[in-house]
Amino acid sequence: MFEAGTLGERLRNARKLKRMTIAQLANQLELAPSQVSKMETGKQKIAGELLPAWREAVGITLAEVYGAENRHHFVQVPFPPLIARLYAKLPQEFRRHIHRVIESSYQLWKNRP
Repeated sequence: MFEAGTLGERLRNARKLKRMTIAQLANQLELAPSQVSKMETGKQKIAGELLPAWREAVGITLAEVYGAENRHHFVQVPFPPLIARLYAKLPQEFRRHIHRVIESSYQLWKNRP
């Protein structure tokens, strides 16, 4: 869905699909609207630490942020056959929730003492 174009373009497309204005997103990210605009158009780099909050605000997964050309970096979870069939039947929003849970779980594991 967000595979074409640059990182900023994919984030902008996700924001627009959610019917969110630049001002609304900027407020959530605690940035100036001009900064969000510059990042979406590629005039300013998007800091990596900003991506989790940004993608959460616009409701997309990390794999969707980076696009199909980099999907090999986001291997599919090797579900058992029954779970894979059930997962395939889920609406996209539920799949995104599962992706976020997996990403959050990984971050917790990675940052454990």
